[in-house]
Amino acid sequence: MKITVEHREGKENEVILRCREVDEEMLWVLSLLHSGMQKLCVWDDNKAAVLLSPGEMVYCESVEERTFVYTASAVLQTALSLAELEGRYAQIGYFRIGKGTLINLHRIRRLKSERGGRIEATVETGEKLLVSRHYAPLLRERLGL
Repeated sequence: MKITVEHREGKENEVILRCREVDEEMLWVLSLLHSGMQKLCVWDDNKAAVLLSPGEMVYCESVEERTFVYTASAVLQTALSLAELEGRYAQIGYFRIGKGTLINLHRIRRLKSERGGRIEATVETGEKLLVSRHYAPLLRERLGL
């Protein structure tokens, strides 16, 4: 597949896909673009609904059957499960690091190996999350380490 990026003046970004036919590769590209643009409906402590872009999420955590979404400045709640969030956003850099935690790989700033095969991941907000020994090798592979 040939990829060309052109810089143009304009108010809005535009993506044009040219192909002989819509094959598996093109469907994958389309689903990747679509999943990156899907907003997530979350709410705050006051039950005010907020539409959140996937890139704004730092990590997600499931606690007592509730799913919380952490951004740089807020903790929000969503009706989706971690499995649903993972299914929706895995292609754009979301990765499960434990039974109850999903992390945005683009928001990791530091990784440190820990005893027992675990990894400590420090995100942009300064929070430290522990990657379980089950998911640590998968994370290393995903990041090419």
